[in-house]
Amino acid sequence: MDEIAESQPSMGPRSVTRILGLFETLSKSVDGLSLAELSSTLESPKSSLLTLLRPLVAEGYLSHGGNRYRLGPYIYRLAGDILATRNFPKLMRPFLEDLAVKSGESVYLSVIDMDTQMVTHIDGIDSQNPVRYVSPLGAPRPLHCTAPGRLLLAFQDERTQETYLKTAKLKAMTWRTVTDKATLKKQLKDIRESGVSISISELSEGAAGIAVPVYHTDGSVAAALVIAAPAERMQHKLNELRELLVSVASEASGIL
Repeated sequence: MDEIAESQPSMGPRSVTRILGLFETLSKSVDGLSLAELSSTLESPKSSLLTLLRPLVAEGYLSHGGNRYRLGPYIYRLAGDILATRNFPKLMRPFLEDLAVKSGESVYLSVIDMDTQMVTHIDGIDSQNPVRYVSPLGAPRPLHCTAPGRLLLAFQDERTQETYLKTAKLKAMTWRTVTDKATLKKQLKDIRESGVSISISELSEGAAGIAVPVYHTDGSVAAALVIAAPAERMQHKLNELRELLVSVASEASGIL
């Protein structure tokens, strides 16, 4: 009967290659494989394989029963996350379309890049209103003065936020832009509690945005859903747009 060794695996390059080989081999086997079969297929000693198999089974990436190893629930979840990430804009498109029709304003799907300390619209639909706010897709924008930027920053872990507050240069884009780091820190706390971020004439005079999070099933934030409009019109129907945005984002979160 196959047993899982108690020794810890060596995680050198060769071990990583063997782990990838394990996943690839087991992905092609409907009924799983025994230790002897894995050893033969991968041309690897049983003792070496056992030191890799034990933690993978313990963490749920593999399962072990009836002397056979199979892919575990966590590896399927990982695969699902990868596919969802690749198809994310496509999955969100119907919600953007719905939001655009119901709001009558420009709508965007935004993601954060902490390496560059920027936020980017990865998809969007421009309003049909003659007077509208339009933002180019793919153009990086600062975090501190945009609705999606502050929202996504607010949902980063505390260490990431502190690093940002220590290193970022909070450039004044308009006279309304918040450049005081203590004030920004408080805003981030409020945004995290409320789940809503609003920016009015902070990036560009006369332009406004409101953003709410789209969640993964594990509770982490996948992206920001955004409505953007001329500031005066945004302020006039802010409560209406906020309720609509929260509702659509909640539906969008349900499919991830």
